[in-house]
Amino acid sequence: MKKSSKKDAAEIPEAPQPQAVRPEMGVDIADAGSMDKIRDILFGNQARDYEKRFIKMENQLNREAAELKDELLKRIDTLESYIKQEIKDINERIKNETSERTDAHTQVMRELKEGFETLNKKLLQEEENLSRRSTELREQILEQSKQLSSEIMAKHDQAAHNLKQAAQELDDVKVNRSDLSGFFLDIAMRLSGDDALGVMGK
Repeated sequence: MKKSSKKDAAEIPEAPQPQAVRPEMGVDIADAGSMDKIRDILFGNQARDYEKRFIKMENQLNREAAELKDELLKRIDTLESYIKQEIKDINERIKNETSERTDAHTQVMRELKEGFETLNKKLLQEEENLSRRSTELREQILEQSKQLSSEIMAKHDQAAHNLKQAAQELDDVKVNRSDLSGFFLDIAMRLSGDDALGVMGK
């Protein structure tokens, strides 16, 4: 930023004075012009040096401000890139964890389904085995019942036969006793008859 120097202000030609200017005003203006010249002579070099320094400082400040702005923009870009990468990584991790949890859930559900199917198969197999064993047991009981009935019938028939045979034997014994009684009676009568004839012959 360039500032106007006092020397330039001093070199500007004075405006024409109006005719009605009072003498004391002209003297003041002349004194002011002289003062400006004196001031320019005394402080002109220093003022120009200050102006150069101000221009240099302004340029340096502008350059530093531009560098600071560039650095700030670079840092902002770097931070933005870092944040975007972090967000991307977080989203990727969330996606992976979600996928892993989904896979784990699917695995658990598959294992539960397989376990249920295996248990169901075992239950059906045990039910079939129980039904088969029950059928076999009923068949064995029926067979044993038939055998027992056959044995009971056979023993019943044998007992009936033995009873009938015993009754027949008792009947035979009774007949034999009757015959024997008749035989003894006949002998007795004969003996009795012979005794009577012997008495009569005497």
